[in-house]
Amino acid sequence: MNKRNRGMLAGAAGAMLLLSGSGFALSALHPSAADASGAPEGTIHTSNGNTIDASWLDLEDESGYVRASDVQGTFVFNQLGTTPNDELFNVFGAALTSMCSKPAVELTTDAEGVASYYVNVGGHIEKNLTIDVSELAEDASEETLMACSCATGAPLGQAAVLGVPLSSIVEMADLEEGVNTITAYGADGFGQPLPLRYALEKNAMLVYQVNGQELTTATEGSSLQLWMPETVARYFTRNITDIELTREESVPEVQEADPCYRNKINIMNYADGCTFAAGDEITFEGVADDLGSPITAIEFTFDGGRTWTTCETEGATADKWVNWQFTTSFEQTGDYEMTVRAKTADGNVSPLAATLLFTVS
Repeated sequence: MNKRNRGMLAGAAGAMLLLSGSGFALSALHPSAADASGAPEGTIHTSNGNTIDASWLDLEDESGYVRASDVQGTFVFNQLGTTPNDELFNVFGAALTSMCSKPAVELTTDAEGVASYYVNVGGHIEKNLTIDVSELAEDASEETLMACSCATGAPLGQAAVLGVPLSSIVEMADLEEGVNTITAYGADGFGQPLPLRYALEKNAMLVYQVNGQELTTATEGSSLQLWMPETVARYFTRNITDIELTREESVPEVQEADPCYRNKINIMNYADGCTFAAGDEITFEGVADDLGSPITAIEFTFDGGRTWTTCETEGATADKWVNWQFTTSFEQTGDYEMTVRAKTADGNVSPLAATLLFTVS
């Protein structure tokens, strides 16, 4: 039987992810055959004293799904692709102070805002100053892809951001001895203190453009946003008007992602309305991110976790998501259930896996 390549339907996020150029880049890579793994490993681990159990495994499940063991296929990945702005800022629905709160006036099409890049710098410095970040843009601006993930829940995204390194602002301030904390305050007066060293080591940025779209504000204050790789979205402050550099008795702790929501994995397409015939090549796709630790493999099971197909993501870095595609085929007709999880450099697997149901007829 001649095999036909049949892709799943892309959801809202998946469609834009492909339109952003990710799909083209994936097809340009040389696919490597996936290797079958043995028994699942790393399903139970500890983090900050908490025991994390991948409780989604159910080896005793006796559902009517076809059990396909040690499924082989071709696998490709890259770390490209972006999340559309309306989804990045509105669908996340995180803390009201973060960049992914809703609604995001800065990027709504009907907002009649203006761009303002002034920020006041004060605290334990020799002299307070006001900086127009746009004046630094010509010499100090940087553009990068950066992932963003909420501390709890499933949302994760990635954007191409353009801005000025926070270090450029700090260098302009004459710091008093012992300054160890930086706090970026939004127009509403709320700010999240961060260790100054952490913010500089992470190459935090004052961003004024997201996915090619200039940020604006319909209210008083700046339209700048704070972005940091490998850092939870609650620190991605919007409408930054003030930056305080202070000397604190104790350096603030950085909130990390809830261990139950580390190592997130998403499937970016769906099977509703798709018809697959026996022998068709079916392409699955999605993204994974651990928010601080590199993703080293994407793993698939089509038999409820009895066997896993491990596809390595060699060279993936922690500051961006892993955008993956897995293509395989099935000769037996019936209903199938695919479960996918990610594995990190420390050997842990996703506590919450993603599942997709489809039918081969």
